[in-house]
Amino acid sequence: MRFLKFLIINLLFFACNNVENKFEISNNYVLEIDSFFKSKMLERKSNYLQLVAIHRLKKGLNSFGKDKSNDLSLTIESLPGIIGVFEITDDSITFNAHKNIMINTETEYSVGKILLPLDKNGNSEKLFHNELSWRIITRSKQRYLRVWYNKNPAISTFSGFDKYKLNNDFIYNAYFTFYNKEKSQIVKSKIDGQRLTNFIGNVSFNYKNISYTLDVGHDGFIMVGDETNTTSTYGGGRYVYISLPKEDGNIILDFNKLYNPPCSFSIFTTCLYPPGQNQLPFSILAGEKRTLIK
Repeated sequence: MRFLKFLIINLLFFACNNVENKFEISNNYVLEIDSFFKSKMLERKSNYLQLVAIHRLKKGLNSFGKDKSNDLSLTIESLPGIIGVFEITDDSITFNAHKNIMINTETEYSVGKILLPLDKNGNSEKLFHNELSWRIITRSKQRYLRVWYNKNPAISTFSGFDKYKLNNDFIYNAYFTFYNKEKSQIVKSKIDGQRLTNFIGNVSFNYKNISYTLDVGHDGFIMVGDETNTTSTYGGGRYVYISLPKEDGNIILDFNKLYNPPCSFSIFTTCLYPPGQNQLPFSILAGEKRTLIK
């Protein structure tokens, strides 16, 4: 019955959604897109462009600092030879600062030794030493040390990606349907190769009188592949978000907001790649390209 209702709604929806029903590229819309990508640039500068390392941790002791004798050696001249050591067992993770090295949390100063429990996503709290910060993350049940440096030269040298001109052919009145139960699927990913990912529903839209669907993750997150990935856009696909309705219903799907994943500009990331059902058999001439702005 649910499927029949969905089919009837979509038939009516797509019958009314003809090629004349296009969104206007107004001045306000141009400002909205400019604001979106400016906020995306600020997000990149405050996070992914600061990344300087990602290191797979082993059970036992894991040291890091500038010295090459460390398990993770960082080539940042201002760092001490040894910052500290992670001690990892089956039941706990402890960080021990090296002697005379001041380590802070977001709420405490001068932490010498700290137990690091992991949250539901497998992340620890963040620790700080001067311009450096780090935390443990989990990917496919494996723990990694992720390190940020807020003076990383990449922050100032990255000027952004070129974009297609705004195109109202790639803004759709679409329809979102929640799954009765979240769908779990293994998708390709960077660093761990494959990762279990959950999808909460799908979005349907009409392009040149053909209906397409894309699986949607939590918070409206969509991984999208298309035919431009082999030419003008990033080969690993692009991302876009939609605003989720409270229940099955109409939404706007705007491919002008397609943006490149973090692995397109940093090697220390853990991106997901679009699954097969999200690979579209046409070119989306909208959103970010792979070309860097000079």
